[in-house]
Amino acid sequence: MAIMDRIFASDRNSLEITSPYEEKEDCISCRVMGSTTFVALGGWTYYSGMKQLRERQQLIEKSKSKYKTGSRQLGIITLSATFVGLGIYRMLN
Repeated sequence: MAIMDRIFASDRNSLEITSPYEEKEDCISCRVMGSTTFVALGGWTYYSGMKQLRERQQLIEKSKSKYKTGSRQLGIITLSATFVGLGIYRMLN
């Protein structure tokens, strides 16, 4: 119930008191949607990150930065794999 319903309720004995720390059941469609979102985000991160890296590869190699193309690829792969892993974890648990 909403807070205002609790305040203005005529029969206060019928109100349930629930703990905010109770474990609530997660619906299947919410679980699938959440996991699909993480997996899609991981795929998009990989695709767009690698595309931008290929476009700027010559500029990166000429720069004085110690982080060249290989370490940046590793970062993109790690980030996208983390999102995909979170999606799989969300689906199974």
